[in-house]
Amino acid sequence: MKKIIIAGGSGYIGQAFYQKYKKKYDIKILSRSFSSKKNYITALEACDVLINLAGEKIFPNRWTAKRREILINSRVEYSKKLLDKAKSLNINHYIQASAVTFYPFSENEIYTEDNSSIDGNNFSLELVKNWELQVKSSPIKNNSILRIGVVIGKNSSFLEPMKHLFKFGLGGMIGNGKQWISWIHIDDMVDIINFTIEKNINGPINVTSPNALTNEKMSQLIAKNLARPSFFHMPRSFYKILFGEASELLTEGHQIYPKLLIDKGYKFKFLFFDEAFKSSI
Repeated sequence: MKKIIIAGGSGYIGQAFYQKYKKKYDIKILSRSFSSKKNYITALEACDVLINLAGEKIFPNRWTAKRREILINSRVEYSKKLLDKAKSLNINHYIQASAVTFYPFSENEIYTEDNSSIDGNNFSLELVKNWELQVKSSPIKNNSILRIGVVIGKNSSFLEPMKHLFKFGLGGMIGNGKQWISWIHIDDMVDIINFTIEKNINGPINVTSPNALTNEKMSQLIAKNLARPSFFHMPRSFYKILFGEASELLTEGHQIYPKLLIDKGYKFKFLFFDEAFKSSI
């Protein structure tokens, strides 16, 4: 049985992975503080696979100077310290979370892992680029980077607020609704982590469904499945006032294609948003 340590394992993805694969792997959660749970540890130790899912939520807080520092420390600096501690340990495979904001926002481009050199001047893109740069100095032989899209599922931080808005008749598209949303269901998310371990996949991996959809289409499908209207519409400027630069995560988007996963033979449980949303109600 392989031993796996998950940094940031108390979050949505980490807990979902633990619950599904705790009988297949010997899983330990790396915690910054003491926990009475038997699977929690407070110091990194030797293992077969080290998974780094740590990182403060990037939304909905405004990106003040203090908030930017928190986001950088919880991703870039934490990854750097984690890999530094790993130097003296016998670890075979390192898997680090990243995000699809590695790619610039676009209404027309379709991005695969082949788009390796990306330029941009927005904070979210630069944050992810610097986050991924830490892997280049990894002392571990095998390294994987998971460029994760919007994670949906029961109790997901993305869907729950949206469901409440629609139920109260306040749902609708954001801005012009043309921004792409590249998503992944939590069941596929954890299965892809397992697939990455089993196939020993190295390098960047786009962790999204092959079928991104626009914000307008997503709003229509949510309204249909909840039997609620989708009339409420606010312009981009409203979200800019409310969230500042962080509003780009709502008003902009990109179409990401998981070329590597498909080439490696991964079979998605949820290919389309409609069926994924129904399982999340």
